[in-house]
Amino acid sequence: MSDSIPSKNQSSPLSEDQLVELGEANMRLRLINRAAKAARRAYVGLFVFGILTALPQFVPGAGFSFSGSIMGLWMIAAGCVEYWGEKNIHLLRPGVFKKLMINQLLLGAMFIVISGWWVLEVALNKRSETAALNHAIGPTLGGGAGGSIGHIDLILLLILYVMYGSVGAFGLVCQGSMAYYYGKRERLLQTYLAETPQWIIRIQQSQGNIPKTASWKTP
Repeated sequence: MSDSIPSKNQSSPLSEDQLVELGEANMRLRLINRAAKAARRAYVGLFVFGILTALPQFVPGAGFSFSGSIMGLWMIAAGCVEYWGEKNIHLLRPGVFKKLMINQLLLGAMFIVISGWWVLEVALNKRSETAALNHAIGPTLGGGAGGSIGHIDLILLLILYVMYGSVGAFGLVCQGSMAYYYGKRERLLQTYLAETPQWIIRIQQSQGNIPKTASWKTP
């Protein structure tokens, strides 16, 4: 592949061979561009669920939860990183996927730690933790509203353990898989930057790596 930079004195910005080379380079960017779409979906989801989680913590009378507010605000912050990442993927910034991978690992670790904290709270304060849940579903389970005995307590504890434990499982599976995905894309990006002529990379960076073929047509 040619690494020559198109001359400003050329009658056409790019020769026919250079147009073909640029088109082939754009085709190789497909997997990297798909990662930008993944980052976009990630930050939209994180913003939505982060706001829904954090906002009730600051509503008077709704009951403040320190761990809930941390989770919501952390999700919003992680969404900001994903937003930054989506923009920089299009600009082919080296290391962008590494930062996104770290962001996902930290987010997953947060889910696991808070999930573990909630499970520990249930284990240490079984009666108080099951009281509200029993009041809501106790009659359905047959224990009567306001109290529960025997196997009803075990069922309620199991519900809480599964509910809180699933948060940690989600962080492990979802964020772990996203971190792995970004790690593979980082290797693809490094290979692409090493093997692609610099004049092509500069064109793609200036256009956000979205080809605008109309600007490079020969007369």
